[in-house]
This record gives sequence, structure tokens and C-alpha cells, in this order.
Amino acid sequence: MVESLLRFVNLTTSGLLAGSLGFGEAALMPGWEYELPVRKERRRRRTDLAIKKYFNAIGPVALGTAVTLAVASRGVRPLKRTLDTATALGLAGVLASTIMLTVPINKEIEAQPPSDYPSERSKSLTRNWSRAHAVRTTLGIGAFVCAVASNLAKPHAK
Repeated sequence: MVESLLRFVNLTTSGLLAGSLGFGEAALMPGWEYELPVRKERRRRRTDLAIKKYFNAIGPVALGTAVTLAVASRGVRPLKRTLDTATALGLAGVLASTIMLTVPINKEIEAQPPSDYPSERSKSLTRNWSRAHAVRTTLGIGAFVCAVASNLAKPHAK
């Protein structure tokens, strides 16, 4: 019963995370709000701050449930445990690449003064951000695929 609930929560949050990476405008991991361009017309409303708390929780909940399933599942087939571990590693990679790569690169891009023509540095930063986002997206989608495969695998070892 508990394992079924954990699998449901993991599959749902992993899917939301993968969707936000592939089709949304932000990764639903802590720090995602620093990837959005800063606009003066965007006002910080109380509802925006409350929503960000929930969005910030999606990635860590996905990672926490994946780690729990990889470590604490009992009586599961080795394939299922391997898929749970791959899910956890993929989600950890998404968190790490968000916090250590895309957010710092984005902050540096935002800190540059506006210019008529892009500098070599800004082109390099943009290329690096795109690469980091591609890796992050691949990890997130891969983690979701592993979570789906784990849920479809036969449940118990004999």
C-alpha cells in the first residue's frame, strides 16, 4: 500500500518535472525562478510566492520518493530496483544541473549590461546554458521513462 502510494507520487512528480523541462518555461526544481528573465512589470504577488513554494517542492518530492523506492523497496525484482535507482540518479542529475549550471549561468547572463550586439562572452554563456539545459532535459525525461518502466515491471521476485 505504502509502496503503491510512493510509486504514484514518484510517477506524477517525475512526469511534472519532465514536462516542465521539455515543454514548460522553467524547471520545477529549487532555483527555477532565477532562470526566468527579470522584468520590472512582473510584480511579486502573494499568490506568486505561494505557487513558487509548491513548484519548488515538485523536484525534491520526485527525488525523495525515487530514492526511497530505490533503497527501501522490499521483495522487488532486480530490474525494478535498477529502474528505481536510475530514476533517482536522473532526478539527482536534474537537481544538480539546475543548481550548479543553469542558475549560475543565467545569473551571469542577467548581470551583463545590455548591448546592441552580443559579445563573445554572452554567446559562450548562451551556448553553455543551452547545453546544460539539454543535459538536464534528457536526464529528467530519462528519469520519467525509468519511473514508468519500473511501474510497469512485474512487482515481486520469486
